[in-house]
Formats: sequence, C-alpha cells, structure tokens
Amino acid sequence: MMRHLVHTLALLALATSFLACSDDSCQDNGSSLPLVTLYMGGTQQPIAGLTIMGIDAPGDSVLEKSSTVKEVYLPLRATTGTTSYAMRRVVTTTSGQSTIDDTLTLTYDPIEYFHSMECGVMYNFNIKSVTCTTHGIDSIALLSQLVTNSRTPVMRIYFTDFQQ
Repeated sequence: MMRHLVHTLALLALATSFLACSDDSCQDNGSSLPLVTLYMGGTQQPIAGLTIMGIDAPGDSVLEKSSTVKEVYLPLRATTGTTSYAMRRVVTTTSGQSTIDDTLTLTYDPIEYFHSMECGVMYNFNIKSVTCTTHGIDSIALLSQLVTNSRTPVMRIYFTDFQQ
C-alpha cells in the first residue's frame, strides 16, 4: 500500500511539473519590435551600404552598420512617446560615392499588457505618426498602427534608386 502511494505521488509530481512547463517563449520577439521591410524600385530588396542608429539612445545605438539590409527590427522606447533613427546610406553611382543621411521618427503610445506568468508585463505600441526626411528615402507606408510581438511587417520604407 505504501509503495503504491509513493508511486502515485511520484506520478502526480511528474504530471504537475509538465503542467507547469509552457511552450510560450519570452525569447520569441517578446518585446514588440516593429519589423520594417525595405524597398527600392517598388520591390522589396536588400539596401546596400545602410547604417541605422538610434538618435539619443542610451549606450551603443547602432542597429546596422554599413550592411546590406532587407528588413530590420526598430526598437521603441517605452518611457517616451517618440523614437528617432539616423539612416545613412552609401550610394555608388557613375559619378562616384556619396553619403545620404535621413532621419526617421516614430510617434506612438506605449501600451502595457500582461503577457504571461513567465514573461510578465510587456509593451505593445500604437503608432500615431511616422515622419522622415527625404534625401534618400522616397516614402514610407505604415501597414499597421499596432505593433505587437508578431513577426509581420508594420512598415515599409521605400528608398530612392540613385542608379537610374
């Protein structure tokens, strides 16, 4: 009888430990970062020589450095309602190389939400406006105002093709 009770308790403890486990991962883009896809000539394509840096960001704010980038996650600060990025692009044309600088600014409302016991409180963001300079950026399309931890793009940046 005692042996049966010990086996039952062991099975119950094992079952409880499986119930406590969750396949809900906090590491899987849990920070609600807006995914931005990059376009040129009307099609999504890698943009060569692109450097993206956070403006007034604490610490190292370089997200991409002289890279060929097709898409990028742009972190937003939950403590403010605005985040800006400097975008520098090195362009090579028949007349040589030039550097083109643009600034991208997102204005938004941070929205706290309780994700789970494992992850705790996280933020979503409601984008109110997107502005940019147009030295090398042709236009911006906001696909969704709500930024969640989904891996779907929320914005497209269309760059000017200086090769034409």
